[in-house]
Amino acid sequence: MSGGLVDVHFSALEECGNRARRVASRLDLDDAFSGTDVKAPSEQVSGSIFGDLTGAGELADQVEKVWKALKGELKSGQSRLAAVERSIDQVESNLRKAGKASGA
Repeated sequence: MSGGLVDVHFSALEECGNRARRVASRLDLDDAFSGTDVKAPSEQVSGSIFGDLTGAGELADQVEKVWKALKGELKSGQSRLAAVERSIDQVESNLRKAGKASGA
């Protein structure tokens, strides 16, 4: 759309929305382990994975806290990027409506 005080490139808006969606889809722990033999923990981290290490239980508790925090942060990132994508779509839609209403 071109004219007046606004020059909008809808393909740029669409590309921004697409990139936000792609990045959000990459913030998935299951994807982080794809293509490897390593599996994400499916249950509470146990001190037994550290063998006879003194303080293994406490270390496992700390690993569990970090793991839960990481999952929470990734979910938050996904949610925020989804909101960015929706917002960009709404901006594009509003600009198209405004263009039609103005006869552009």
